[in-house]
Amino acid sequence: MRKIRLGIFIEDEEYGDRLTCYFMNHFNDQLEIHMYTGADQLEELGDEVDIMLSGELDSWKNNKIPLIQIVEETPIESEEGIYFVEKYQEVNRIMDEILKHVGGEVRNLQNEGSLTGKTRLTGVYSLADNQYQMPFAMTLSSILGENEKVLLIDLQENSGLSKTLGQNPEHNLDELLVMAESGRYSTNRINCCIGHGQKIDYVYPIENTECLCEINTVICNNLLQMLCKEMQYDTIILNLGSRFKGFFDVLGKCDDVFLVQRKGGISQWREYEFTEELMDRGMGSVVERIKIIEPPVIAAPVATCEKLVELWKWNEFGDAIRNLTRGVSCAG
Repeated sequence: MRKIRLGIFIEDEEYGDRLTCYFMNHFNDQLEIHMYTGADQLEELGDEVDIMLSGELDSWKNNKIPLIQIVEETPIESEEGIYFVEKYQEVNRIMDEILKHVGGEVRNLQNEGSLTGKTRLTGVYSLADNQYQMPFAMTLSSILGENEKVLLIDLQENSGLSKTLGQNPEHNLDELLVMAESGRYSTNRINCCIGHGQKIDYVYPIENTECLCEINTVICNNLLQMLCKEMQYDTIILNLGSRFKGFFDVLGKCDDVFLVQRKGGISQWREYEFTEELMDRGMGSVVERIKIIEPPVIAAPVATCEKLVELWKWNEFGDAIRNLTRGVSCAG
């Protein structure tokens, strides 16, 4: 994937340095940064950048290169080739704006070779107690994200992720599914559907969850091919929900499957029926890859999902997850 060539001209030295450092630390695989120290350098700007980012330019006469103008007040209406963003907001949203306006090559999916390449697929699923499924998927993503480039995809209806993120982006999983169904995509459109948190990336969750049940094997395969081959993630974590049409096909492609549930009671019979169904489908290898996860009992109510993730990540449960991801046998 070719990097976006981003030109930066910001006279506010402190803000410019902090913004540039953030880009280099978090988007180094997507951006090639070109720094400019004077407006006169931009008068004869050729094709060395794809897009400009500035806070000082009063006018912009280059109709070949889009300009993102950083302003302190609420962004005014965009002009042709000039787009406005607020200065003091999350850098991730400024990055989303950059991706939105950089032209991307539309390509057709080529179903050749492995769908996932070098990317490892991990499934998270629950037959019961699925209120802990999303917090576990986020905890697992955060732990793996300490050493890897990780993407979390939420395929569980009403998982709570959208409320946890508190964002309402223009593009989300629905956009990725449209591309996957058509077999045509661009890396810039994919990037617009992906948010960035601390040490993990995540696909913005879908709004109309009824669309999840329409995901079939072809759409699943195309989705995985787009994300694995183009975005170069080390691990993609799939938070699985109801049995959509391509459910078992996706499950068969997972290198690891974490089954989140309490022990005892009816859950043991649900687990038995689930593994029996897998065996009947000739998926005994998937049964061997299943790891049972029993979330610890929470003594006091936890106010938010983020706090629960932090609690799990740094207590004994987090240590157990780290051991499991290192291939060490450990009780859930």
